[in-house]
Amino acid sequence: MIRVAIVDDHPIVTDGVVANLSASAEIEIVATGTTADDALTIARTHAPDVLILDLELGGKSGLDAIRGVKAASPRTRIVIFSAYAGEERVATAFERGADSYVLKGTPSDELVAVVRAVAAGGTLIPPDIAAQLSRAVRQPRRDRLTERERETLALLAEGLPNRAIAERLAITERTVKFHVAEILARLGASNRAQAVAIAKARGIV
Repeated sequence: MIRVAIVDDHPIVTDGVVANLSASAEIEIVATGTTADDALTIARTHAPDVLILDLELGGKSGLDAIRGVKAASPRTRIVIFSAYAGEERVATAFERGADSYVLKGTPSDELVAVVRAVAAGGTLIPPDIAAQLSRAVRQPRRDRLTERERETLALLAEGLPNRAIAERLAITERTVKFHVAEILARLGASNRAQAVAIAKARGIV
């Protein structure tokens, strides 16, 4: 039996994944959660064989949870389950320890196949994700911010708060927070001011 946990902050998504995976006699859903902290708690208390982890969580992103999950439960395999890809995002997920990356909207039989593969110790990566990962690896690190992240970074450099950035880019504040978290992680910065300083030193902005 493959013990699976799911962390996604949209209940309707979680319900759908639970229903699809539960239809397989070899898969047991052992826990669900909605935050990065939930992912760590589940890793510690349940040590699932596979954790299906969304990246766009409220507060800390799923990327922030990957290393903690691996530290808490080294045997747990992580499948990123996201509505978004992007070369840098995919590369960062794998660099931090993800074992596969699947886009939401993937047919249920393909998701089951990924779960089976990673639970068995393999790595099954959909072709579109593999292509993005390949392109990301070939690029210099400093050039791997997405276009939207570069736009966000430029507005950070202007000193704009999240709400103003959201209005300028016509996106939600939650999405801005996600982009900022990604920028900090990729630049190795601990706060916004440091991220801007690093970006300027590297000639990114």
